[in-house]
Amino acid sequence: MAPRNYNDDRDRSVPPEEDYYGKVPVDLNFNSRESRNSFEDEAGINPAEEYNKYYREQEQRRTQSGTGEIPIQRKTEDKHSYRNAPQRQTYSRDDLRYSPDRPPRANEKTAAPKTGKSKGRKKKNPVPKVLTGILAVVLVIVIAATAMVESVLGKVNYDEKEENQYVSASELRSSAKVTNILLLGVDARSDDEDEASRADSMMLISFDREHGCIKMTSFLRDSWVYIPVADKKQRLNAACTYGGYSGVVDTIEYNFGVDIDGYVVADFEMFKVMVDSIGGVEVTVTEEEAKEVTNHPGRYGNVELDSGTYTLTGEQALAYCRIRKIDTDWKRTERQRTVIEAIIKGVVSSGPVGAYRAASNVAPYIETDLSKGEIRGLVLDALMCVGGGFQQNSCPFDGTWEYATHGGASVIDLNEEENKSKLIDYIYNADKSEESESESQ
Repeated sequence: MAPRNYNDDRDRSVPPEEDYYGKVPVDLNFNSRESRNSFEDEAGINPAEEYNKYYREQEQRRTQSGTGEIPIQRKTEDKHSYRNAPQRQTYSRDDLRYSPDRPPRANEKTAAPKTGKSKGRKKKNPVPKVLTGILAVVLVIVIAATAMVESVLGKVNYDEKEENQYVSASELRSSAKVTNILLLGVDARSDDEDEASRADSMMLISFDREHGCIKMTSFLRDSWVYIPVADKKQRLNAACTYGGYSGVVDTIEYNFGVDIDGYVVADFEMFKVMVDSIGGVEVTVTEEEAKEVTNHPGRYGNVELDSGTYTLTGEQALAYCRIRKIDTDWKRTERQRTVIEAIIKGVVSSGPVGAYRAASNVAPYIETDLSKGEIRGLVLDALMCVGGGFQQNSCPFDGTWEYATHGGASVIDLNEEENKSKLIDYIYNADKSEESESESQ
C-alpha cells in the first residue's frame, strides 16, 4: 500500500455554493499560512499541524520496521503499564473459603474460621460405644444367670415321665396358656418307690397366663375316689402307695379330667430348708393354733408357737401346716396354701441372688418328672403370673360332697361329675375364685 501524500498543492477550499455555514468562513487548505494562524490565534494550537505531525511519526516508524507494520511500543515508565502494576494475589480453595479478607458472596453466612481439627474429619459418635457397653453387660448377666440356673438344675433329682395309661389325652382338658404342676408333700421319700409313703398333701398349682394369676387347688386326702392302678376305690392319698407319685397324677387326671404337666415332690426337710432360705414366712397364728402346737411337742417336733402375726421359721411353718385336730381338713389345706403363697412371694421378692440361693439350697431335696427345659419354662410362667395375685380353692367343692364310712373308715364321698366340671371351670375359665366354704361344715 502506497503511503499517502499530505503535502500536495490541491485546493481544498469549500466552493461558495456548498458553504452552508455562511457566516463563518472555513478554509480547509491546511497548507495555507493564514488558515493556520487563524486557528492558532483562536485555540492556541493548530489541529492540522498536530495531525500531520502524528502521521509523519507513524510513517517514519513503519519505514524503520521494514515490515510495513507499526511496532508496538510500551512505556515502562507509565504508571498504568502492566509491568508496574501490583501482582495479583492468588488464593487456594481453602483460602477462598475461609479467608477473612474475601468478601462474602450473596446469601453466604459469614463465620470465623474453625481452628483445631479439620472440618473434613467427622466427629466420633459416642452412642455406639455406650450401646456396645450395655450389650456387653447384658450378655455377662445372661451368661451368669444361665450358669446359675444350670447349676441349680444339676442338683435336682429327675424321674422318668410316665404316660397315663388309664385315660387318653383327648379326654383331658388342657390349654397352651395354663401349666398345671402337682405339688406332693410327703413325710419322707423312700428309695424304693413301691414303699412310697402316703402323700400328706396334694396341691395343684396352676400358672394361668390367660388371666395372669396363680391358682392353687388342694385335694382332700380323704376323698373316696377310683384309683386306676389298683383298680378299686380308696382314699386319694393311698394312690401314692399303689402307684407312686405318677399314680397320684393318674388318679387325679382320671377322676377330675384336667391335664397335669408334671409333679414336684417335697418332703418335710425340703420344706423347712426352703422357708429358712428366704428368711421365714409371715403368718397370722390364732390362739387356738398356737396352743395346739405348743401343747403337743411329740406331735409337732417340740415346736412352740405364739399367737399373732410374725415371721415363722422353717420348723414353725411346718408345724403350722400340719395342724389337724382343732378343725377340719379344709382348714388344714387352707393353712398349707397360705404358707406356699408366702414362699412363692418370698422367693420372687428376694431378687435374683436370693432366689438363686434358695433354689440352690432346696434343689437336692426336690424330685420331679419335669425336664430341665420344662423347669426353665415353669420359672418364666411364675414370673409372668405372680404379679396378678393368687387364687385358692379346694376339691371337692362346696355342695358336692358328704361324709361317709367305707370299710370302717370315715371318708368323703363326692359327686365326681360336678367336681370335674367345677374344677375345669375354675382352672381354665374363671378369672376370679370363690373361697370354698366347706371348711365351716
